[in-house]
Amino acid sequence: MVNFNNVVLNPPPDRLVRFTGGAPVVGTNFMAVLLYGTSESSLIAALPPARFRVPTTALPGTWQGGDRTLTGIEIPGTQVTMRVDVFDIQQFPDYAAAAAGGGILGSSALFTYLVPAPGGQFIDINNFQGFSIIPEPTVIGLCGLGAFIVWAVKRRRRD
Repeated sequence: MVNFNNVVLNPPPDRLVRFTGGAPVVGTNFMAVLLYGTSESSLIAALPPARFRVPTTALPGTWQGGDRTLTGIEIPGTQVTMRVDVFDIQQFPDYAAAAAGGGILGSSALFTYLVPAPGGQFIDINNFQGFSIIPEPTVIGLCGLGAFIVWAVKRRRRD
């Protein structure tokens, strides 16, 4: 088991997930999924995904996680490779559809977890480091539309 949270991790580095502009991610439509395996090529999802918090939260950039079982990883001292992926549940109904459809908005760097001894306390994802996700396509589209309007207005004034 592992505690899949990024709100309780100490000490730094920064554990927050941010939008490209630097603002911490908020919105319950954004979901974080923990991937784990014995190598990067063997990563599988530890479900369920965890929702990010509401826009009015005092903890922006964090998700509402919980314990996740790492099925098939049971030998104490095993080093597990992990990654966190973020997707938008308004665009895809679940993680599998987001991964298959190219709906992953961002992924953390790979990090490691050491399986504790039997009866030992499971550990937080202490090696996790925060990362930035790309903006939603609607944001990109609106920026493109705005740039086109500015270009069209300037061109019309020149003519």
